[in-house]
Amino acid sequence: MIDEIDLVAMVADHADLGQLCDRLEDVADALPRMPSAGANLRLCHELEYRPATHEAREHALVKRLFGTGTTEPCGAAALQHIRHRSGSHVVQAQDLVTAFQAGDPCLPPSTLGYMLRCFFEGCRASMAFEELTILQLAGDRLTPRARILLEHSLEARCRT
Repeated sequence: MIDEIDLVAMVADHADLGQLCDRLEDVADALPRMPSAGANLRLCHELEYRPATHEAREHALVKRLFGTGTTEPCGAAALQHIRHRSGSHVVQAQDLVTAFQAGDPCLPPSTLGYMLRCFFEGCRASMAFEELTILQLAGDRLTPRARILLEHSLEARCRT
């Protein structure tokens, strides 16, 4: 069985990543004006930390919940997609840190805006996909409280 306690860390990570995505969307909306030096430093720290931490925790959770894979081809493909997408978010976050730290005036605001939007839109979609995949693959293994936790989190992901 998969209980609520098994999913709380992932849901908390998703809430934190969702807040980071909201802040990055605000930055994209304010371009060409860049955030203050202090806000820029905080964003860089979060971009270095949150996606990589989430990726590590997510891999451990998926392995704990579903083992090394599932015998169902569709389920195996979904789990592989989750692994690939979380890795790509880490790389995108690193690219954003480089862009923020460089303060390169040669990088047009439209390019930075595109990079930001690719990150936060992709990250939001991936979080929803992860939760949907767990709901689908875990099925009857989810306790009622675990299912409610995932459903509420998914609802929050899809409101944005």
